[in-house]
Amino acid sequence: MPDRPVSAELCCDKDFRRGELFVSGVADAFSVNQAVKLMFLFSTAFLGALETHASAIVNEGIGYLFLGFSGTGKSTHSRLWLESIPGSELLNDDSPILRLMPDGTIRVFGSPWSGKTPCYKQENAPVGAIIWLKQATVNSICPLSSVDAYATLLNSTASFRPVTSLADGWHRTCEQICTRVPFYALDCTPDSSAADLCCRTVHTQLNS
Repeated sequence: MPDRPVSAELCCDKDFRRGELFVSGVADAFSVNQAVKLMFLFSTAFLGALETHASAIVNEGIGYLFLGFSGTGKSTHSRLWLESIPGSELLNDDSPILRLMPDGTIRVFGSPWSGKTPCYKQENAPVGAIIWLKQATVNSICPLSSVDAYATLLNSTASFRPVTSLADGWHRTCEQICTRVPFYALDCTPDSSAADLCCRTVHTQLNS
């Protein structure tokens, strides 16, 4: 007989500190992985953490996150940095974690979730800039206003807004990050010139 379809239910305490996963049918790694991911999201919403849909690289000890709609080329842009910008390494290619630290600094962490790219690093770095990507035929970059930065980050953050307490935590974290980290919009081509322009811009901001 074929295996029964998997049905999974995650039950959490009111403070989201503890959860139990109930699985009917044949338990699979996907159900467990998603349950762990959800519990991480819920339990850290009050601790200044955001799971972002982004690709993150570290260049000379500073972290940079590339955001954008699916298919925009986040992974491609990270690869261009790795290939053409010395001192670059991939931190995470799908779900890096942004964290507002107790001292007010913003850091980006690797996570156990990296999409199709096997990049699972228990490492972190201070964030130098967050860049929103859009495909274009000509490269150009400009800073984002605080309002646009907030909307960009919030729309790139995994969240569950129907629960007000969780949503409030994520909103507060987004607000703090947007006032402490430079945000840019990069219209980019899929070649090294886009990475070069982005690198020059963010480094100029850091050194100013």
